[in-house]
Amino acid sequence: MLLDPTTLLLGCAALIVCAALVASFVRWPVWAIGLYIAVQLWQTRQNMHQPVPGAGLVLLPTDVLAVCLLVAALIMLTRNRGRRAPALLLALLGLTAYALIRGAGLFGLQAAGNEARIHFIQLFCVTLFVAVLSPGRNLARAFTLIWVLAACALSCLAVVGWLNVGIGSNSDRIMVDGALTGTRPVSAAEAMIIGQAATILLCGRRSVRGRALAWLLLVVVILAQHRTVWLATGVMITGWLLSRHRQTGSRTAALGVLGSLSMLYLGAVSWGTADEVTSSLAASSEDDRTLVWRMEGWHALLPQLAEVPDWLLGLPFGSGYDRVINGAFVAVSPHNYYLEVLMRLGLLGVALLLLVYATAWRAAGADSEHKLMLRLLICSQLVYMITYSLSPEQAVILGLSVACEQPRGACRPPSLEESPCLTKPHSSPASPARTARI
Repeated sequence: MLLDPTTLLLGCAALIVCAALVASFVRWPVWAIGLYIAVQLWQTRQNMHQPVPGAGLVLLPTDVLAVCLLVAALIMLTRNRGRRAPALLLALLGLTAYALIRGAGLFGLQAAGNEARIHFIQLFCVTLFVAVLSPGRNLARAFTLIWVLAACALSCLAVVGWLNVGIGSNSDRIMVDGALTGTRPVSAAEAMIIGQAATILLCGRRSVRGRALAWLLLVVVILAQHRTVWLATGVMITGWLLSRHRQTGSRTAALGVLGSLSMLYLGAVSWGTADEVTSSLAASSEDDRTLVWRMEGWHALLPQLAEVPDWLLGLPFGSGYDRVINGAFVAVSPHNYYLEVLMRLGLLGVALLLLVYATAWRAAGADSEHKLMLRLLICSQLVYMITYSLSPEQAVILGLSVACEQPRGACRPPSLEESPCLTKPHSSPASPARTARI
């Protein structure tokens, strides 16, 4: 079969671009993380997650970036033997590849690839890339900056949305271009980033501007009206307050929260919108139809695992999530990542996922400076996955926690002028003790 010259030229250009991306990711990992987060959020705002059925396997921008990140991670593992390969993540990628190959053989590459691309392939590839990086202050600071900037940008988009359509409850719908759409300007995944950024600022240095920005972000999370995000953020804030039980500032912080909410309410009253906001929040908190609907869907999916191999390794990608809830046919995802992993990777995949989180929790304790922040972020993900699939950008947090288990300073041998361990203070070359030791 002869290739068209234009197709061949485009293919060569794509290979060159991918090779350049891989090389830059290996050289500047922070650039890779920032680029992926920016493209992922832009892609989410453009509603590009679901390719049009029948259009073939359409590659998304994040698909290409995820593959480049995977290749860069493998290169870093082979070039630097001081880094440990996260065996659990590699095992999850292996199970995903096995389920993808099975699904491609049964249902075609389009159906299998479209189902596996976001919450499995991209998620595990990005996690592996971040997990093999050398931990340190620079990586943590870069992550903090990226997350806070993303949260501020999403908060601005939320404010613009509220100015256009007002603040609606989780069940309100508006007509846009002849179609009903939700009134919430940010999705649950985006609201989760905002809540996590607020927690990061609270766990960071005691800066008045940082704390003020954190409380503003928390107000945005409340008005975004995603109840799962409320719960996840509440868990993080509770953990942060419990960590301060010996500090007198915890009561001051609580009073500051109440004061901020009171001022917000008084401002709403003066603008004549308090009734709309409070009634909207009440409707969101009291509406249990979504939760009941999801629980019925979870129960309807389990009978699809009929055989022992299905329970052990899951069903192949492309099998879908078809079920009947209250007499209506439903084909959307189960809205529970634990169940989603069980359906596609089996009990073995669920066990590996939980072991990855256990490893991340233990590894986060090795970083005394960011221990609280990382563990609170891990808890938020564990809560979030109860009713939502884990979004790919959350892989950065999981990978960052796992990376703390990597030996620091393993990439180069220590010299006589510096300490072998970055956590130990080193004396001057002219120090008598050091001279005697030499």
